[in-house]
Amino acid sequence: MNNPGQDLSEIRSMMEKSSRILSLSGVAGIAIGCVALIGVGYAQYIHTRVPPEDLIHHLVSDAILVLLVAIGLAVIFSSRMARQKGLPVWNAAARHLVTELAIPLAAGGVFCISLMHHGVYLLLPATMLVFYGLALFSASKYTITEVRILGIAQLALGVLAMFVPEDGLIFWALGFGIGHIVFGLRVYFNYER
Repeated sequence: MNNPGQDLSEIRSMMEKSSRILSLSGVAGIAIGCVALIGVGYAQYIHTRVPPEDLIHHLVSDAILVLLVAIGLAVIFSSRMARQKGLPVWNAAARHLVTELAIPLAAGGVFCISLMHHGVYLLLPATMLVFYGLALFSASKYTITEVRILGIAQLALGVLAMFVPEDGLIFWALGFGIGHIVFGLRVYFNYER
């Protein structure tokens, strides 16, 4: 005879697996944080070595490279984890998650381009943190709670960075670097170990 409590638990588990992304990799979070810190280190290094008229191009290239590597790491590690857990890599929840991430990130990207067009470079780190935080917060309903916490932390750091824009790179390192490492460690110890 079936146990109704156990049946309900299994149904709930199946529904959660189909409506939420449960294969986010803590290792990916740690790797992304390290890549972000390397990007910050490079930005700090070139800050005094590149002529001022070329500096923004180097910094933008650095940020784009960090973004592309971070996306690649997230996809590789999370896909690998999904396969190990026997979960689908791409399903309706993944499509919703990507959409919820993409809309605020695209808006933030356009806003950053607008700031650069108008020569307002000092607010770029704060802007990136704010829009990334909004994107994570928006997408968090399709994944684990830690994503919402990371989103709120990014948003808070971005807001603080608006008031001390000269320290934007420090806030960027805290949010994209340290924030992802802490997130990755928490996810690793809570879900992967």
